[in-house]
Amino acid sequence: MRAKRWMCLLMAMMIMAMVPAGAMAATKAAIKLPAKVGLIFVEGKVQLKPKLKGVKTSDVTFTTSAEGVATVSEKGVVKGVSQGKATVTVSGGGAKAKCEFVVVPKGLSLEVGEKVQLPTVSKMKFKMKNEKIAKVSKEGAVKGVKAGKTKLLITYGKQKRTLNVEVKKASDNGDSKAAKLDAAAEAEQIVLVEYKSDSKATLSVHEKRDGHWKQLFETPAYVGKNGIDKTKEGDKRTPTGTFNLTTPFGIKADPGAKMAYTKVTKYHYWCGSSDSDYYNKLVDYRDTKRKWTKNDEHLIDYKGYYNYAMFIDYNVEGVKGKGSCIFLHCKGKKKSTQGCVAVSEASMKKIIQWAKPGVKIVIQGT
Repeated sequence: MRAKRWMCLLMAMMIMAMVPAGAMAATKAAIKLPAKVGLIFVEGKVQLKPKLKGVKTSDVTFTTSAEGVATVSEKGVVKGVSQGKATVTVSGGGAKAKCEFVVVPKGLSLEVGEKVQLPTVSKMKFKMKNEKIAKVSKEGAVKGVKAGKTKLLITYGKQKRTLNVEVKKASDNGDSKAAKLDAAAEAEQIVLVEYKSDSKATLSVHEKRDGHWKQLFETPAYVGKNGIDKTKEGDKRTPTGTFNLTTPFGIKADPGAKMAYTKVTKYHYWCGSSDSDYYNKLVDYRDTKRKWTKNDEHLIDYKGYYNYAMFIDYNVEGVKGKGSCIFLHCKGKKKSTQGCVAVSEASMKKIIQWAKPGVKIVIQGT
């Protein structure tokens, strides 16, 4: 019996010796994050530091559910892009962990009586410093009460964010100047460009709310080097009239557009060749096999200018020689355009996030 026991023990030891040490010592992979929800400002950043068990740091990857709301780098740096909610997932070694990020603006500007809804999740709390200026509901709806400035405290657990809140007086008749435009009869959103002189203009953004037109913001803009009243290709003038704003696109990732957004790649260009069937259209070389020419705009080459842009549908029919590639885009470094309308990148980003199908742009002279 003793000999048999020794024989069994010896065989067990031999089997154990044959099993890789790593397999015996292996532990179940696990990833933990310090919080299930993170609060972050638009343009704010936070470094994710996951706790790893049985997972190599080199195997960890980070992904986001909505790049237009929050991006995440290969090293786990989360950046707020626009207000909203996005889930960041940390993966590695067969394990996963998730953190939902709520991106809030640094400040709010609204009129007396106007309501603005903030993104929120369960257990998030809101407290307005001066409720005589503005009030906030448990669900994160802010309402302007009286003209003035105050602050809004948002908390989630130990996380805190303070927003500046400015309430402005409501217009006397409740309508902005957009109400007098012909486009107001059919549109709910209007971008108004008012030409001043040379290549200078003012752009204002308007929206119809509760039956009244409200101006949301105003910003300086540039138009064509030779002014306005475009008639032909290459005259360096900006067209006047009422047009649709469509086809949001950009070199940068989708900032949270309400319309289908095209992130520009090396394959995209806007056709400016009058003799082409694609004249004045967005083209993807992979679909058409037509290579861009010197008359076309290879969009990715216009960094700064086309970080964010929308098509002003002047000559959407593609009439030969009438003009093409007329956009609302970012200013870049120049103080004029070749016929487009240009505003700051921050304003362009806001317009893309705001614009819905049916939005009009009205360009008019003095």
